[in-house]
Amino acid sequence: MLTLNKYKFLFCLFVFLRFSSLFSQIQSPSLGGSLHTGNISGNSPSISSAGGTVFFDFYPWFEDVVSFRTSFTYSQMVEKFLPENHSGKYYPLLKIFSLKGFFNQYLSPSIYIEEGAGIIYLNDRTFSDVNIWEVGVGFSVLAGYDFRENNLNGLSLGLGVDYGITFTHTTANYFLVFLQTQYYFN
Repeated sequence: MLTLNKYKFLFCLFVFLRFSSLFSQIQSPSLGGSLHTGNISGNSPSISSAGGTVFFDFYPWFEDVVSFRTSFTYSQMVEKFLPENHSGKYYPLLKIFSLKGFFNQYLSPSIYIEEGAGIIYLNDRTFSDVNIWEVGVGFSVLAGYDFRENNLNGLSLGLGVDYGITFTHTTANYFLVFLQTQYYFN
């Protein structure tokens, strides 16, 4: 008789096998992350924030110039990360899911500029009584250095800015300056 843990394992195995065929349709996948500082706002004055992003980047089978990037960004008031008594205090935050298209322009074999635009799905929690999900657009620009040789496996490092705005409810927005690293699988 199968227990609940075995069902979970079989379900995960099924999902892995089912979606592993999708990776045959993906070219040059990469994983990355960034740390950022900036401003967040939602029906409020701008709040200084810090946080991070994780993302998965790939070129689909039908496109080899524009890469697609899915990401999750967490940005919270800077004071949350400073040593102090946090009991009973509320620190505003934004959670952002995004799907953007990115275009890289190489200025030399290693130095590049990356531009991106796409849709965002943002969770505005700038006040303790606000918990609203909103849709909007996001834009990114980055200048980076590619440490790979001949575009094989390896790392890139860059400094960039990210801006996003939503159109409904609280019209939450953010402006972030980030340091990004990305690992390419070929």
